[in-house]
Amino acid sequence: MGAIHNKIKKLRIQSGLTQQEMADKLNMHLKTWQKVENGFTKLDIDRLKEIAEIFDVNIEELINTDEGVFINEVSGNGIGYSNEEVQITHNYCSENEKALYERIIADKDKQIADKDKQIVLLQNLLEKGKSE
Repeated sequence: MGAIHNKIKKLRIQSGLTQQEMADKLNMHLKTWQKVENGFTKLDIDRLKEIAEIFDVNIEELINTDEGVFINEVSGNGIGYSNEEVQITHNYCSENEKALYERIIADKDKQIADKDKQIVLLQNLLEKGKSE
């Protein structure tokens, strides 16, 4: 079982939820949820976000594990992440978890690029409004 799957199981137990309740909240069968907890099912970013919402934690807190990977959020830059400053410290990381972290980082990079485009668009609109 991977570190993330272990953490998810611990959070479920701490939250007082049964496996069936988690399966119901995620609209999946009990057996499917059990495979998630036991590390037999790969989790994509969207599913991790759903699980994080159930536990009322952010996705970074969900994937930060005692025995696995630590992702430190950079604050103070208005975005929360910086390509140069996100730190990943590997104590133990399976290939599946490594691929997951890389997908999460790619997703965050896309979000940043989208925000940058929105900023440019809004700046252009402001400039256009000033000139009229």
